[in-house]
Amino acid sequence: MYAYITPLISFIIAVISVPIVKRIAVYFGVISHPKSDRWHTTPIPLLGGVAIYVATIAAFTIMSGWDNHTIIIIGAGTVIFVLGMIDDFRHLSPPIKLIVEIAVAAFIIVFGLQWDITGNAALDIIITVIWLVGITNAFNLLDNMDGLSAGITSITGVVIFLCLFGNAQSSTAVLLASLIGAALGFLVYNFNPASIFMGDSGSLFIGFMLSSIVLVPEIKLPGQLLQIVILPVLIFLIPIFDTSYVVFTRKLAGLDAMKGGKDHTSHRLVRVGLSERGAVIVIYMISILSGILAYLGRFVSFYIYIELIFLFTITLVFLGVYLSKIKVHTINENETGAISIIVNVTYKRRIFEIMLDLVIIFISIYGAYILRFEGNAFKTNIVMLFKSLPIILGIQIVSFYIAGIYKGVWKYTGTQEIWTIIKGIVIGVGLSMLAILLVWRFTDYSRTVFIIYAIILFILMALSRYTYKSFDYLFKKSNGKEYKRVVIYGAGDSGEFAINEILNNEQLELTPVCFIDDDTMKQGRSIHGYPVAGGIGSLEDIIKNKNINQVIISTPKIKEDKIKKMKQICEQTNVMLKRFSLKIED
Repeated sequence: MYAYITPLISFIIAVISVPIVKRIAVYFGVISHPKSDRWHTTPIPLLGGVAIYVATIAAFTIMSGWDNHTIIIIGAGTVIFVLGMIDDFRHLSPPIKLIVEIAVAAFIIVFGLQWDITGNAALDIIITVIWLVGITNAFNLLDNMDGLSAGITSITGVVIFLCLFGNAQSSTAVLLASLIGAALGFLVYNFNPASIFMGDSGSLFIGFMLSSIVLVPEIKLPGQLLQIVILPVLIFLIPIFDTSYVVFTRKLAGLDAMKGGKDHTSHRLVRVGLSERGAVIVIYMISILSGILAYLGRFVSFYIYIELIFLFTITLVFLGVYLSKIKVHTINENETGAISIIVNVTYKRRIFEIMLDLVIIFISIYGAYILRFEGNAFKTNIVMLFKSLPIILGIQIVSFYIAGIYKGVWKYTGTQEIWTIIKGIVIGVGLSMLAILLVWRFTDYSRTVFIIYAIILFILMALSRYTYKSFDYLFKKSNGKEYKRVVIYGAGDSGEFAINEILNNEQLELTPVCFIDDDTMKQGRSIHGYPVAGGIGSLEDIIKNKNINQVIISTPKIKEDKIKKMKQICEQTNVMLKRFSLKIED
């Protein structure tokens, strides 16, 4: 019971202590001032980590007794907290912080807190040091936007508790619950717009605490090596993903990976159209989904779990590739050279596309076997899959090439590209079955598997090609920018051209709201998610009710009397009337 009451106590302590800490930070001048490599634009007090530390330790002391493991974790965490405090006041160099972190990691390893993954003591020690130092600094790098690090700490803490502790009422579980409540209490003041930052004292402390808590011996990870590796990665996905992504893109641009910058996942989400709050919430959602996936590992079979992991990983890869199109580095020619490699390779040079398609082919055929067979039948037939897998991969990827799949551009995927995918799948599946027939006489192979495989492959291939468009649509439709709100007259082909131009051309600074069309058969329908709200007769009400700033005539097939009527309505409501045209000129 204590583990469930503790977060409320630490939450209350944090809520009370943050204003006090804020005044202390202002008094001593511990302020984060705006810089070229920082996201915030106004001076913000630091030392929020003090409130997180005090609330965590105080709540834990009230609610639980100290045992050997919690003494070691809290003692080491306190050293990391002090290191962060010194850095907040004096700005220590990265090598000094790294040396201290490695020393502290070695300290807790001596007292028995370490991974036991490989069975090789030396290798497990190295993995543990990398884990502790890596996650500690990952949370430090993640503290780059209002509410992000504190929110992810809370989500990660809850997932750790559910996945690894369950109903355990140990002192370590109470310590984790204390940290969760403290982070939530701080989040009250740190969510956008933030009035205080946690500073390095907070981000380093929570990173170290979370990474060391999962090392306590009472935690029983799944028995299979792959799950032992996957589960911690899923739990700590956001800090791992963001850190890896930033390090990779900075190295391509020739930048220092450990310095601050505006190139984190959250910053890129804002640049594609989301508000700061929207970007943070999207990252929260990804973290929650990752946590749910980690939790599902306790209930679904290992083979299904691996399939889900593959699908989730590919989705993250798509998101990373999409965000890589955002130009954030401006040093010499590196931005247009190295950073653009990501986009050029993935969308123009096809290398990444082919690699990704190979993964999709494997996921599809593997998923087909999961759907077709169960239990021991699956274990028996999966041997047949891996036996024929090289043939299936080789034939299918060549079929995609022959069909012309690698001539298209993802951003402009349409009906023609879908038919090309269908053609490539039909050729590939047909030739794969023929090859298996010639080599193994199709003995012990299931024809139903290949039908299911073709269906799954089509779905995943189509989704992969539409991801670019989908992200564009989702992010731009949910952005918080105040553009002129427009209604489009003409819900036909020209209207579709008009709305595509508005959505893809940010320089227009327009936000589509709805269509109008006098064709009653079109009214009540939608184009790209935007409804056909009525005809010209309802235009005045639409302008008033939906706060419209501009009316755009998209169709050339409009009579003069209707134009006059629209002019009259627009003049009366003080709204601009414009015409969209598509021309081919000399």
